[in-house]
Amino acid sequence: MNRRHFLVAGAGGALLPAVGAFAQRQGRKYRIAFLYTVPPAENAPHLGALRERLAVHGFTDSDNLDIDARRVHPLLPGDVKSLLEEQLALKPDAIFVLTRRYADHVLKFEQSMPVVFAWVADPVMGGMVRDYAKPGGNATGVSSRLFETGVRRLEFLRELLPAAKRVGIAGVMFDSDVMELTTRLHQVAGRLGFQSMQVNAYMEKAVSAIQGAIKDGAEAILSVHVYAWRGEQVTGEQVVDLTVKQRVPVLFAEAQMAHAGGLISYGTNPLEDIRRAADMLASVLRGANPGEIPIDQASALELVVNFKAASAMGIHVPPSILARANRVIE
Repeated sequence: MNRRHFLVAGAGGALLPAVGAFAQRQGRKYRIAFLYTVPPAENAPHLGALRERLAVHGFTDSDNLDIDARRVHPLLPGDVKSLLEEQLALKPDAIFVLTRRYADHVLKFEQSMPVVFAWVADPVMGGMVRDYAKPGGNATGVSSRLFETGVRRLEFLRELLPAAKRVGIAGVMFDSDVMELTTRLHQVAGRLGFQSMQVNAYMEKAVSAIQGAIKDGAEAILSVHVYAWRGEQVTGEQVVDLTVKQRVPVLFAEAQMAHAGGLISYGTNPLEDIRRAADMLASVLRGANPGEIPIDQASALELVVNFKAASAMGIHVPPSILARANRVIE
């Protein structure tokens, strides 16, 4: 049994023993402190996925659940402490947080309250937990496998463009997971025969930064930045429009961009990661110790190929990629 399947089985098992204890606590209200960074409208699907999955476990807004969701502005990470202090004053049963950047902040300020996270690349490497099988401490959650999927996208790019020399690696450089992945990608790019260019594609500057990289000779762009996670769907679509017109392929992390006209996407489903984390959160609300719930790992890896976009750019998608695609958009 491989590590991922062992861990998933372990996480599932952790949900079961406490059901009886939960049944004995009916009638009380459970409170979750939820910290997020994107605008509320962009966070709505994330909050919706959390609520829907918790409802499966018997926790509903109309009955026994209160989710105190508050936004941390991405440019003001210092707000985490003040917001968290306000939330802790309301005595939540657990904290739910997205991304390593903000999970790190929460764990710095709070070492006793149960914490469940999602969208963290490698919580062991990041020092958030002790190990995957038994995290220890007060936190558990879902690993996004960001490093693995990012490297795989670069390998797909080499299959797609065997003669290409220069690739732009585009991402937002204030997130520790993204910075670590970017470092790894530059190293892997060299081994694959690419000359890699750093593209600091921050939010509204993403289009101009990528446009500049293309002018400087980038023959392809690898997107480290996950547009759909951070509420920048419009910017992502502008990147798609620019690169299709320029006939420069971009490999995205999320399927939304392939459906918006991008060439290829490969990565996890962010909403599914939240649902898996919600399973763990339900276990914590029932009384389980987060330090004893194994870290789960994202399993819904998806390769999407937009054949229409490839035709528009005059790019031949090799059978080796098409054969592995989960979806092909004609």
